[in-house]
Amino acid sequence: MRNIDFENIEQKYDDVLVSKEWKQFEKDFKSSDDIYIVANGGLWAVGNHAADDCTRLFAKAGIKKHISTMESQCLMTSIANDYGWNNLFISWLDLQKKTGKMSENAMILGLSCSGGSKNVITCLHWAEKHGYKSALISGQPSQAKPTKVTEVNLDCKYFHTVEVLTLILFYDLIHACGAECPTIKDEIIRKDGSVEALRIKL
Repeated sequence: MRNIDFENIEQKYDDVLVSKEWKQFEKDFKSSDDIYIVANGGLWAVGNHAADDCTRLFAKAGIKKHISTMESQCLMTSIANDYGWNNLFISWLDLQKKTGKMSENAMILGLSCSGGSKNVITCLHWAEKHGYKSALISGQPSQAKPTKVTEVNLDCKYFHTVEVLTLILFYDLIHACGAECPTIKDEIIRKDGSVEALRIKL
């Protein structure tokens, strides 16, 4: 008997993949050189995890694409203290742009369960102002995003469903870009160099 409701997550996943919003987002994601992910809480962790996996798997496949999140806690707390939490990510994006780390072919990707996280929405407006592509993956429809932003709404009522489904969708993007996710068996064999080592560990 289930103790937690994942809101028929497989059906939601299928519905997202056939939506025109997802197809537009996937097209923009694939054509961007840099993707900057902005999110809070659990979705920040999802974005950070996804950025790490995208980076290593794209590199392994020879795909030149840079995915990043704001990882430095030192930078995060200093910006939040000096400029306020709502200006946290926009200050980080400004820094990436001013130091030349952000290419002209960049994309700003916001993740928000509510669809209304202020420090995420401000980044989407920033992207529009500076001519960058942008998108939002949301749990509930956003009432605050710029009208031209592609929104992939997951139509979820629980935070955990949004977080799990968002991570699953990132792995779909990895495959859509031409990279592959290794199996656990493949990784064991790669590390230990033999099928026999795999049998022992299993």
